[in-house]
Amino acid sequence: MKYFLDSTVAKEILDALEQDVEEIIISLDLGRSTTKVSLSDPNWDITQLRKITKDPNTVYFIEDGEAFKAAISGSQFYKLMPSGAGTAPALVISGVAMHRVKDMDPIKDAAMKAKLCAKTGDDMLEICTGLGYSAIECLKRGIRSIVTIEMDDDVIQLSSINPWSRELFSNPKVTLVHGDATEKIHDFEDNRFHSILHDPPTFALGSSLYTREFYSQMYRVLKRRGILFHYVGSPGAKYRRRDVQKGVIKRLREVGFRDVERKKDALGVFARK
Repeated sequence: MKYFLDSTVAKEILDALEQDVEEIIISLDLGRSTTKVSLSDPNWDITQLRKITKDPNTVYFIEDGEAFKAAISGSQFYKLMPSGAGTAPALVISGVAMHRVKDMDPIKDAAMKAKLCAKTGDDMLEICTGLGYSAIECLKRGIRSIVTIEMDDDVIQLSSINPWSRELFSNPKVTLVHGDATEKIHDFEDNRFHSILHDPPTFALGSSLYTREFYSQMYRVLKRRGILFHYVGSPGAKYRRRDVQKGVIKRLREVGFRDVERKKDALGVFARK
């Protein structure tokens, strides 16, 4: 069994051990639940706990008495980063957070996206699964099914151990497709989905997901009057006055989308077929 810890919980355990407390109630799954823990358990190693308390930006897990970072060194460096007490960790890739973590936690961000495009009874498509938070929030809104596409093996692997991503793998309404969305989208028939949540990485990292060609494929697989929410973020806006959303809006309109408008709070663009 894996126990997941961040620096805050590790400090709680360490303090209790040093005070000879026999049991404490803490979370061992990053805030999803709490449990009564016996501190006589030999898994609690003071040296390891002290190490975790000194690393507040990384999630750890303990398995067979040994502490590991919830991280993968692959083509890039991937890790889970705590985002606050009682909420889901963020995915960080080579030092860049893939979630909104300033004045916003990853679950609230995902819920905001889901609210814009998920409706009861919908069959949905999601482009770029990440840790699965948006797909899970769409399920909470009563959708009938969601097909979600993720290209990165390492992201899927981190999701598979993340306590906040469990429903991505356990809910039968979710179909996780591993592959390049620019290729996989051709496998879907015309007018397949009621709505699409398009949540690509930045333009610099995933430019093929911002092209007119890809937008035309999203238009094709949407049903008539179908809804698209395209997360864009605000890359370059502060320093270079670059307006990526403006280019997104232009290309969406060119392929046929209507009612195209910015959603300022959600940092994205809404459109209908």
